[in-house]
Amino acid sequence: MSEASDQILDFSQEGAIIVGTIRTSSVLSAINVAEFGNEVVAYVESRPGVNLLLNFENVDYLSSAVLTELLRVNKAIEGVNGKLRLCSLSKVILEVFQITNLDKMFTIYHEDREGGLRRFQRALDIQAEEAAWKEPS
Repeated sequence: MSEASDQILDFSQEGAIIVGTIRTSSVLSAINVAEFGNEVVAYVESRPGVNLLLNFENVDYLSSAVLTELLRVNKAIEGVNGKLRLCSLSKVILEVFQITNLDKMFTIYHEDREGGLRRFQRALDIQAEEAAWKEPS
């Protein structure tokens, strides 16, 4: 793995959710797409049950290769029984997800980081409440 200063994402713990903020738009060029995917997959695989919110607030361009890496990340998260959500996508990037129908595969919060965190936490709370109702007393 690369040194901390060379990492493409900054990971931060926000309660039960890990926020992965992509540092700059240029990091998702064809040059370092595989590094992006490898960084996220390695992070996810070392944290079973991870709730990961990928924050795209600094990203204004995605190569098609990034979409492939996001599919790989999604598969890795499913493999550790985690959850992946995306937030802060620009209108242009959101259109790419819609055109490719990937907006149906990924849960995308249209809010910024804080709004995405609130919605993700609420979804986790609802899931916990539903699980509690299903448990026998």
